[in-house]
Amino acid sequence: MKRRISIILTAIVLLFSCRGDGNDFQVIDQVLKLYVRSANNPDLLNNQIDGSYSSVVLYDLLNPTALTIVPGTSLLKDADAITYLDYTAGAIRQLKDSISPELKTYKSRFIIRYSKTVNSEVVNDDDIIEIEYRWTPSLFELSKLSYDNEVKFTKVPGQPNIVRIVK
Repeated sequence: MKRRISIILTAIVLLFSCRGDGNDFQVIDQVLKLYVRSANNPDLLNNQIDGSYSSVVLYDLLNPTALTIVPGTSLLKDADAITYLDYTAGAIRQLKDSISPELKTYKSRFIIRYSKTVNSEVVNDDDIIEIEYRWTPSLFELSKLSYDNEVKFTKVPGQPNIVRIVK
């Protein structure tokens, strides 16, 4: 029994020692926090506040199947109890350009559909989000975000991907 345990431990140590020189990993920085507010409402994503949206759904515009729902999103609250859309991934990424084998740009494009009930009728408000990603062998990051064709975010190295929209 001791010999089997010794063999298993040796195999585990050998497995971890063969991982390379430590430079063969890629940093992934693609999580987006999207806050939406208006002049009168600091939290349009909180369905508990009158006048806010009751739901938010993302529809992938690059998916061959029309209006496919984008997975990988959720509504969360920050430390100040403000609701934000947390988008980790899920929309199709299309190669936009490949400057070199060491640098590529991808894009995702989707509709963000906000819904709320007004006078017993569901009202939808659609906007378009386009995200650009930068890929290198050592980094994959969200580099730019356009909201209704207006750039709202450009990546600052080391900073989180937070976008604040005023509607």
